[in-house]
Amino acid sequence: MRDYNLYWEKCRRDENLTELYGYLDMYRDMDCKEIDIFKENNVVNVCDAACGFGAYTLALATNGFKVYSFDISNTAVEITKKGLQKYGIEYGAVKIASILSTGYTDGFFDGIVAHAVIDHLTRDDAINALKELFRITKENGLIWITFDIAEKEDYDEEHLLLDDGTMEYLNGTRKGLLFRPYDWDLIDDIIKGYNVIYRTERANKERVVILKNTVDNLFD
Repeated sequence: MRDYNLYWEKCRRDENLTELYGYLDMYRDMDCKEIDIFKENNVVNVCDAACGFGAYTLALATNGFKVYSFDISNTAVEITKKGLQKYGIEYGAVKIASILSTGYTDGFFDGIVAHAVIDHLTRDDAINALKELFRITKENGLIWITFDIAEKEDYDEEHLLLDDGTMEYLNGTRKGLLFRPYDWDLIDDIIKGYNVIYRTERANKERVVILKNTVDNLFD
């Protein structure tokens, strides 16, 4: 199994925290259609999966959700906790875990956010990560997933192309990073069989889907 922590721990250790926490403020009280959909569907307990520096943890917490967060990187977890502390938000529900094995019980969450996470996994791991997210989401719960839209520089950076179309970067600050650019056809491939209730493309930056955990989900 690939050790995703090797890249992400180094990435978070190299962060400029002053710059990062300044950026974090943009997410306080965030207003977007996806959060509205969560509220309309009576979502209360939410998981910020692979939370990074806690941007969506803050966005969800300041919108009134009860938020749990995890990340594979210990440094990311500490950054998230300190960021929440800056805003006087309880940070005890942030832990170290992999998106492939979260450690939460079945059906624990009403909703999950996985922002720019799935596209940093191999295709097989992306499919397994989705299964894990559905396992920890209750029936009729929602899973909000985003995929970054690749830019020219993403392709220009020296990389190895894996058999499934995932790029593995070989040099510089991206060394060890995986990125699998998802167009809508590739998104439809990995979410085939799931109940899609919302999809959009935002400002040529990201593609977004919200899936609903219904009993008619079908799996290959």
